[in-house]
Amino acid sequence: MRSSLKTIISIGTIVPLAVGTTVASVNPSNEEANGPNVENIIYLIGDGMGPQQVSSAAYFLGEGYDYGTLTMDTFSSIGYARTHSLDNIVTDSAAAGTALSSGHKTDNDVVGMVPNEEGVYEPVKPITSFAQDLGMSTGLVSTTRITHATPASFASHVEDRGMEDEIATQMLDYDVDVLLGGGIEHFDAEERDDGRDLIEEAEDAGYELLYDRDELLQTEGDKLLGLFSSSHMAYELDRETTNQPSLAEMTNTAIEQLSKDDDGFFLMVEGGRIDHAGHDNFPAEMMTDTIAFDEAIEVALDYAKSEPNTLVVITADHGTGGLSLGLDGEYGFERDVLKNVTRSIDYMAEQLGDDNENLEDVLQAYAGIDDLTDEEADCILEDAETVEEGIARVISDRALVGWTTTGHTAVDVPVYAYGPTEEQYRATLDNTEIPKMMIDALHADKEDGDISIHNLEPTEDVTLQSGESVRIQFESESGLDASFSIRAPLVNVPNAPTELPVTETEPGVYTAYWTATSNLQASEAEIEVTVIDSEGNTHSEIADGKLNINP
Repeated sequence: MRSSLKTIISIGTIVPLAVGTTVASVNPSNEEANGPNVENIIYLIGDGMGPQQVSSAAYFLGEGYDYGTLTMDTFSSIGYARTHSLDNIVTDSAAAGTALSSGHKTDNDVVGMVPNEEGVYEPVKPITSFAQDLGMSTGLVSTTRITHATPASFASHVEDRGMEDEIATQMLDYDVDVLLGGGIEHFDAEERDDGRDLIEEAEDAGYELLYDRDELLQTEGDKLLGLFSSSHMAYELDRETTNQPSLAEMTNTAIEQLSKDDDGFFLMVEGGRIDHAGHDNFPAEMMTDTIAFDEAIEVALDYAKSEPNTLVVITADHGTGGLSLGLDGEYGFERDVLKNVTRSIDYMAEQLGDDNENLEDVLQAYAGIDDLTDEEADCILEDAETVEEGIARVISDRALVGWTTTGHTAVDVPVYAYGPTEEQYRATLDNTEIPKMMIDALHADKEDGDISIHNLEPTEDVTLQSGESVRIQFESESGLDASFSIRAPLVNVPNAPTELPVTETEPGVYTAYWTATSNLQASEAEIEVTVIDSEGNTHSEIADGKLNINP
């Protein structure tokens, strides 16, 4: 059994979990699920992967009017998730990552924290920590910088996603067993603003450092930090020009290392550059990176089929780009235009000379375009703000691919599940429900059927005057009877507050308020909550925060 997470989280009273959301009533108990218990979770997130990205990748793989088959298309448990953040219908990856990692809505740009009633941001506990508390090994894998918003949400807490030097520091404090992605710049002393050498600190903490594909494929270490590029890793189209591993290879290595733990493991895998291609309206890059993500899904599914205690869940944080197949009223999709693209548009732009005189040669070599028109050349060199934007527009127009934005969209994103409890994901969910269901499944199994209580508040001591109130809140299975009691030391209490009701204010979230009266006085009294399920099983826990009452 591995040691649990270093304590770096101090959580005060926070706003309710899903403010302004509509939450589906889908939370069956583990006994109702078919199959074995959940001992491992592989959680795959396609950044920017809305339903359009999935369908376009399938059509890219197909021939004629038929689409090819993606691994994710073979899943039988399929649902959708709504993605809005706490402060915007259109989320960013930080807020969505926080929702997908912890079950809490937060504001755009905020990682792993939510605002309390006073507007002060406070940390929330991600599923990574719940897994570590149960002795499980943990891993985070991404084709972006490992400090980018989505992986950061599973192992850090910052008010601004741009604080990537701080995120890197916190990730090491989290003691995640496997970290694989890009982002050397946020670990290297020469590139960090504070000059701190996190690479040396990681080695001192027992990490094996990996810098290229060869080292990854040869590693036998148990604790891995793979940093395969200074910033983001290459698009899949450009990967063969580097010595970087594929997302599928990183996923396979992570599973091999983490599965050595008899207590199970939690692994998050992000296909991060799907989103970047959507932002830049790069169609071939977006489809090929979606396919590369699907190949990582195949690795995860193959493992789950051999280890039936493994739950695989796939979703996205949001859609990006507003993609369409068919353009300006013209029906069709010219997939061969995109199949002729062999390098990313970023790569093509880097091959251009200072005067762009070799534009036609570059497009012929890497995009298969040997008949560039004068109008298209003007689009690239004069009309567009950048050469990259112009090339993207020409390729998209030729392929009959349309775009509505260079930003994110509020479209519902797909959810796929395989393994124990998979049927819970056959619904339209709020994205906050996904980690809650995973956490419930882990606690149900690891505690041999005992009811679990988590995120119990208050976490810090509270002092009340007569007439002031304290909020008691926690998360557990839905449908329980719940109560709380205030325990000694209490003085001047004619009727001690015991077994007062706690209401399930939304599925799996229980809340109560208690108001101090003038006849009560207390110093460091304890708040104990108790839950009872339909079979009479009970579980009690005492909040970390103590209660002081001044009459």
